[in-house]
Amino acid sequence: MNTFSVVIPVHNKEAYILKTLESVLSQSYANFEVILVNDGSSDKSGEICDQYKLKDARIRVFHQKNGGVSSARNSGIRLAKNEHIAFLDADDYWDVSFLEEMNILINTYPHNSIYGAKFARVKNGIALDEENYFPEKDNYYNFNLINNFFQKSRFPLHTSSVVIKKAVTYVVGGFDERIYVFEDYDLFLRIAIISNVGYLNKGPFSFYNIDVPVSSKVRGKLPLLAKHWISFMSKFDKDALKNTKLKILLDQMKLNQMVAYRRSGAYKKEVKNILKTVDKKNFGWKYKIIFSLPIFIGDLFLSIYSLLSNYKVKLNNQNK
Repeated sequence: MNTFSVVIPVHNKEAYILKTLESVLSQSYANFEVILVNDGSSDKSGEICDQYKLKDARIRVFHQKNGGVSSARNSGIRLAKNEHIAFLDADDYWDVSFLEEMNILINTYPHNSIYGAKFARVKNGIALDEENYFPEKDNYYNFNLINNFFQKSRFPLHTSSVVIKKAVTYVVGGFDERIYVFEDYDLFLRIAIISNVGYLNKGPFSFYNIDVPVSSKVRGKLPLLAKHWISFMSKFDKDALKNTKLKILLDQMKLNQMVAYRRSGAYKKEVKNILKTVDKKNFGWKYKIIFSLPIFIGDLFLSIYSLLSNYKVKLNNQNK
C-alpha cells in the first residue's frame, strides 16, 4: 500500500486554505499525512493551520520565516515521513478521489519517479474545459515528458496535480530556491531526464485556482527576470547537448516567456542576450514573426493567434 505525504506551502492564504484542507481530509484514500509549512504568513493562515492540527492527527505544522514557495516545499519534503510526496498549493484543491486514483497510477507504473493527473483551471468558480493532452481512449499513460513536449509544446503538469517519490530528490535535488517562477517545471524537468511520467488521463481530479488576485501571488504581473526559471536554464546545458529535443523544449520556453519581457521595455538587454542562446532552427514561424515585428504589431499578431487557438480548443471539446 502506498503512503503519501501531502506538502502544502502556506503564505497569506487565509481566504483559501480551508477549502484546500477540506479537500485533503475528505480523500477516499486515507493513508496519508499532511505537512503544512507556514512560510512567514502575516495573516491568520498560521493560526488556521494550528487549529486544523488539533482536529486531525495526520496533520503536522511547521512555521518558518518567509523564504518563498520553493523553500517551503523543500521544508515539507525534508519533514515527510512517507515514500510519495503529493504537492498541493494552499489555494488549489482536489477531487475526493485524487489520492485513490494516484495510488492506482503508481501501482500501474511502480518504477517511475514522477506522476501527474489531468487538472482543470478554475475561473469565477467554474472549472474550465482544457485541451486533452492524450486521447481519451486510455486512462493511464507512461510517457517521456521531453519527447512529448517536442510533439505537444506544453507540459500536462501543474504542481497541485503531481506526486513524486521522495527518493528522487536525493538524486536530482529539490526545488531550486533561487527560482520564483516556473520553479515546478525546473524540478519536473530534472526528474524527467531520468524517469518517465505516469499520467492519469481522466478526471480532472486536481483544480488550479486562477481566481487568486495577482496581489497575492509571489510572481506578480511581470516577475523579476532574475527570479525566473529562464535565468537558470544553463544547468541543463550539458544534457541539452546530448538531447536535441531537450534543447528544443528549453528554447521554446525561452521564446514563450520573452514575449512579455520584450513588451515591457524594461529588459531590452536581457531579452537580447537570452534570445542569443536560442538555436535559430528552434524559433519556428510564430516567434520569427513576433520578434521581427514592432512590439505593438507583434502583440496584435499574438492576440489573433491566441484567439484562433482557443477557438480550436472549444471546437474540439464540442466535437468530443
